[in-house]
Amino acid sequence: MTHATPPADPFQNPRVKRKIVFVKRTFQTRYILWVVTFVLIAITAIGVDFYFHFGREVQNFMDPALYDLFKTDSYVFLFKLIIYMIGVTLFAIIGSHRLAGPIYRFERSTRVVGSGDLTHRIKTRNGDELGDLRDEFNVMTESLQRLISHDAHMALRVSKHLNELVTHKHLTPEVLQKVQQIKSDVDLLHKGFRI
Repeated sequence: MTHATPPADPFQNPRVKRKIVFVKRTFQTRYILWVVTFVLIAITAIGVDFYFHFGREVQNFMDPALYDLFKTDSYVFLFKLIIYMIGVTLFAIIGSHRLAGPIYRFERSTRVVGSGDLTHRIKTRNGDELGDLRDEFNVMTESLQRLISHDAHMALRVSKHLNELVTHKHLTPEVLQKVQQIKSDVDLLHKGFRI
């Protein structure tokens, strides 16, 4: 009997090329729309300014007499271009904050949960991106909290039984020492977690 091997997970093996471009379609679409919007705003602002600055009055762009006009006005146009790009950059920074803010919270939260605090939950503002990931992270942390809490209660019961064995008078010193070591190990099982 032959067993079929499961397909390779492209997220586990970095050498496997991804064939799916849109992994998270709605998130990626919104991100692409943000980028396209920023670029279109910049192009539109530059084009409109160019038209009002040069295009309305000039009929023939090949006229040699226009050289002096372009030479003097190019500095003004360059200055306006820099102002437009600064404005679009600020707009992009504000827009990217909706993505960078939740990523920062995720980084902080993974450190907190990684240190053993299973009571921690990620909170993001309304309208922030990565809401689905936040919900999944919180469900995962809650599930880990339940599992560790269950194990902690079980370890407490085992520790109680081991405590009863320690007080038993018929144990040899070697067995008593092993039981005490096991009890101290069981008592440390859940100490690193905040549940």
